[in-house]
Amino acid sequence: MHDNSNKKELGSSSADKENSFTVTLEPVNSAFGISSSTLRALAASYGITPEAMLVRAATTWAQADIPDLDLDSPELSADQVEHLKQRRITYDASTTSQPPTLADAFKRLVEGSGDKHENEKSSPRNGGHN
Repeated sequence: MHDNSNKKELGSSSADKENSFTVTLEPVNSAFGISSSTLRALAASYGITPEAMLVRAATTWAQADIPDLDLDSPELSADQVEHLKQRRITYDASTTSQPPTLADAFKRLVEGSGDKHENEKSSPRNGGHN
């Protein structure tokens, strides 16, 4: 998502490598991801960079997924780290030869997880019926 040409010339520190990622987007929009042009258009509509859009999306996911996440705390609590480790153990134990897709992971997020998840119970919009 960023131009690496400068980093090749200047080199990058280990801190830069630890705190940054290279993201490869899909060439077209699909159930597996969005295209670079879609991400750029979406970010521009909010007046932010594509990188800021990705960070916001990851933050929103973390808030929905990690119990009692405190965005003012620089690190996760021991209980939160344990929660994530336990999920990984459960995932590893239930993994079959076919790993779940990103769509499956997103579906689980939308369905809710953790205590008092904002999407735990769905309510109809505009008085609609389920």
